Amino acid sequence: MAGILNLRDIAEVTAGSPHAPARGKVYRSSQPFGWDAEATMDFLGRQGIETIVDLRSEREAGMVPWQVAHDAGIDVIAAPLDPTDADPAATMSLQTAEDLGNYYLSWLSARPDAVLNALQPIIDGRTTLVHCAAGKDRTGVITAVVLLVAGVEDELIIEDYAHTTGALPQILPALAELWSGQLPAHDVPKDLPVIMTAPGEAMATFLAGVRRDFGSIEDYLLGVGMSEADVAALRSGLRA
Repeated sequence: MAGILNLRDIAEVTAGSPHAPARGKVYRSSQPFGWDAEATMDFLGRQGIETIVDLRSEREAGMVPWQVAHDAGIDVIAAPLDPTDADPAATMSLQTAEDLGNYYLSWLSARPDAVLNALQPIIDGRTTLVHCAAGKDRTGVITAVVLLVAGVEDELIIEDYAHTTGALPQILPALAELWSGQLPAHDVPKDLPVIMTAPGEAMATFLAGVRRDFGSIEDYLLGVGMSEADVAALRSGLRA
């Protein structure tokens, strides 16, 4: 739809799993680009969105704020996940998909508070939209955490992450314009740095790293302060 890109219910791509979340529980997307108030409220109302989890930095959120949602009484939870403050130049040194996956993994240790804050409305049973800027990296990590808790198979989590590739030709020019020409406004270069791609190998590296470093996603969540009851509520709420 116009204004928001890379939008999908996280149950869509993972529907082939017996552990896929129920539809209408959690959505993922980019930030809104150029929405007017009427279009914003129409979207949020039709999807029944009760809470927006904003994974962007304070600087990014200030550039494209959710003022309309605030005015309408929709909860907006700030859960900035990227400790580099999402400066596009800070991630250009990443060379491979494995580098990207390990970069994602580092966020779990650096920002456990953001992970827990992002998951809380889902635990509470609220219809939730999770987004960052492109809806790829930070959104991909939180989505993967949710799908791991649900028990979705790795190959479908990877497929859901890589599904963003099809939206990049729209997302990157929109972000470039917002960030004052980091990329050409209408012509995405052919040889993109890995941070501007969505290779399945990056998510595969992240998933393997979760098990290597923490044992399981449940072990990670319990280790950073989530209660066993909340882990169970997160899992059961996704299936309801």
